[in-house]
Formats: sequence, structure tokens, C-alpha cells
Amino acid sequence: MSRLPRLWLACALVACVPVAHAATPTLIEAAKREGRVTWYTTLLVDDASGPLAAAFEKKYPEIQVTFVRRDGTRNLNLILEEAKSGSAARADVFDGTTTAAFLMKAGLIEPFIADTAKDIPAAYKDPNGYWTAQVLYFQTIGYNADLVAPRDVPKTYEDLLDPKWKGRLAWSVDPQMTGGIGFIVNVLSAMGEAKGMDYLEKLSRQEIQRVTTGLNGVTVALAEKKYAIGVTIDNHHTLIANAKGGRVGWVAAEPVLGLSNNIGLVKNAMHPNAGKLLIDFILSEEGQTVLRDGHHIPASAKVAASDPKLKQGFRVNYISPDKGVEATERGMVALRRYFPQFVEK
Repeated sequence: MSRLPRLWLACALVACVPVAHAATPTLIEAAKREGRVTWYTTLLVDDASGPLAAAFEKKYPEIQVTFVRRDGTRNLNLILEEAKSGSAARADVFDGTTTAAFLMKAGLIEPFIADTAKDIPAAYKDPNGYWTAQVLYFQTIGYNADLVAPRDVPKTYEDLLDPKWKGRLAWSVDPQMTGGIGFIVNVLSAMGEAKGMDYLEKLSRQEIQRVTTGLNGVTVALAEKKYAIGVTIDNHHTLIANAKGGRVGWVAAEPVLGLSNNIGLVKNAMHPNAGKLLIDFILSEEGQTVLRDGHHIPASAKVAASDPKLKQGFRVNYISPDKGVEATERGMVALRRYFPQFVEK
């Protein structure tokens, strides 16, 4: 091989390696000139997205953060609709559990690797910068400690089938991994198709009560003593509820379903530099600490959870955004079959 082809090959290989971008003075000044950033988020307002926006604006007072909190499906549909209009995207930054997979398929993500993403474990980020985890979710069984005696706390998925819990179980099964359907996906993955379907059929006889305010709503309902057991909760939500006077516990029935809430940059954004700066901030030790203080589980290896037990000591079945799309479709089949009362008409 001649020297020229070798040189070309070396350059080509270098070009294929994504470059991490730091919050340089150049980026900061460009973001300041844009003056604002719009963020479509799924994070809780009082405990995550609100404090993050406030902390960012305190650090960069010249840049205003407009954040809109909705569930992932609504945010995804809005971004898709806005793209179809042909105008510049209204959202600069998005987040969600499987949102990135759908936006990647539609070609609506601008790859961006923040320098601060180096502290996020490789399993929790796309190597080409399409998404990076900002927080982690671990779905567990929940219970009200005043309504369930310590000896009766369910320790396994099979324990939910005990006749004494009939009519006392609460569940939110929205058509997304973070909406409770992740439980179905995890059961099928852990038990296998045949045993998993048999288990779900038995669970369907337990007269499960539906909570329409999402997975966090299940934890709130447990705190308010409306139900004894939550089939699925995010374990960090117990800290939020208990800080307000609740007595909600959680149990890591293995394998625990692990998900990540992932952040990314929308393609053709009106404020791309401010968007990059916001992403860099949220993934930084400073931003991750804000999330920790809001009782969320930071994705960064540098920032521990406020309660280390939230993310360790149990076996995890982590499902990434791309795998989550197929898993959701598979879960919906079982949901319609065994829990039709949870499916929107």
C-alpha cells in the first residue's frame, strides 16, 4: 500500500471517531447570543427539570430556559409534527426513555457528545452522540409500610399472586416502558415466553386497580394509603414521597428492570449552541448533583445517589432506547391479551 492511501485511511478512521465538545468560551458566547433554549422534558418539574433550569440560568444568566414537561409519547409526537411543518424545530433539547430511538429513525437528532459525558458509563450512552443518559430508573415493587406488615412484604413477582392482595394492587400501564408496561417486558424476558405469559394470566385475576397518573402516581397513591401494593414503581420516587410524609417502601424483585432517561439535541434546532450548553451542564457533576438533590438517580459515575441502595445490590435487566422500542411492542401484545381494561379505547 502506498503512503497516500495509508494516509487517507488514517484520516478516514479519525473522522469516524466522534469528538467530544467542551463548554468552551466560544460555545458559551454563541449560546449567549442565542439567548434562550427550549427543552421538551419528561422529568418531574419540582424535583428535577425545574431545579436544573434554575441552576443553569444562575450559571448562565444571559440564557433563558423554557422547559415543557410532558410524557415521552407526547413530546415525541410534537417533535415529529414540528419537523413535518418544514420550519425550524421549536424544541432544541429532548429527553425520554425510548424517544431517542424514534427520533434517530426519523433522522431528527443532531449528534452531540458533551465533554461531561465522559463521566457517564458506556452502557448508558450512544457512542455517536445521539443520546446520553441523564438519570437512571429502576422499576421495583412498592408498598405502603402502614398497610403491609414486614413479614407480608412481597419479595418476588410470584408473591404478587397471593390471594390476600386481590383488589389491593395498583398499577399504571401506559403504552411506554416508563409507564408500567416495562413490568410485562421484564417478566417475559426473565421468565421466558411460556412461563411469562402464564404468570401474567394469573396476575390478571388479581383485580388490579388502575392509576391514571403514571408510575409516579402509583407511588403517590401508596403514600396516600389508597392501595397496599404497587405492582411497579420507580424506586427513587419513594424518596420524594417520603420526604413529604409518606411511608412507602420498595423491594428489588430480581431481575429489576433498568431504564435510562436520555437527553439529546434536536436536529435543525433554533438554538443549537444553547442546547449543547444545556446538555453539557445537565451531564456535568454540577447538574448531576442537582438531580441527586432532587432524589433522582444520577447517571454519572462521579455522583452517587442520595441513597446508594437505589442503584446497587440487585441484578438489573437494563434495556437501552433502541431495544426498548421492540420490547414495548412485544409488551403491548400481552397487555391487550391479559389486561384489556388498561388499554385506551
